[in-house]
Amino acid sequence: MLPHLGGGVAPLSTLDNSGGDVMSNFRQQLFHQFASQGLATSIDAFKTQYQPKKENRFNIDGITYEIGPARLEGDSITFEISSKIPQDELDDREDFASYFSAIQDFLKQDAKQPAAIDMENIVQEVGGDETKERDYVRLRYNYLFSEMSSDAAVATAIAHFQQDPVAHPIPDIANVNTLAGRVVLVCVQDFMHQEATTRMQRLIEANQEVRQTFGKHQTAEAGVIDKA
Repeated sequence: MLPHLGGGVAPLSTLDNSGGDVMSNFRQQLFHQFASQGLATSIDAFKTQYQPKKENRFNIDGITYEIGPARLEGDSITFEISSKIPQDELDDREDFASYFSAIQDFLKQDAKQPAAIDMENIVQEVGGDETKERDYVRLRYNYLFSEMSSDAAVATAIAHFQQDPVAHPIPDIANVNTLAGRVVLVCVQDFMHQEATTRMQRLIEANQEVRQTFGKHQTAEAGVIDKA
């Protein structure tokens, strides 16, 4: 339960579906809107830190990464992240699959596991009969609304706002009249920003580790061939 600004208590379900389908849809739209804003903040930070590319993509050491849009699935939010497999550094499709498996193994250490992880093959026409084939590691993460904020986090944010509204402002949000409701949405935005950043950072670390391992493996193989 959360303290109201003027006393009393309010449940975390300040944005719940007690008003039926219309209220439920409104709540879902708000969660989706603020989750999307959290993802956008993460994307902007990565594109500022690394080489920016079109739309939601950026490049690090020749590997393109992407954070996909937030998608609403009932009372949950899903988004995808992906990275291009460095095909030029690998010998054949068997190596592509091994690289993908190594990324999977690296990410198994994470507390938050993807709802799905796939190796996606994309073939693009680049002119005439010429095509370009790329393979990607694609991960999908899913978060229930209840994961995105907690009573404790909302209560803390409200307390900070009450103590010093200038230092800890809570923005006005159209059609959301309660302080608790606005705080929940700010928590959703912050949560998705942090999660997208953390998940992408782990994928970057996975590529760095696996790429280094494959580089050493290929160097060792080349040494064996030279000695033969």
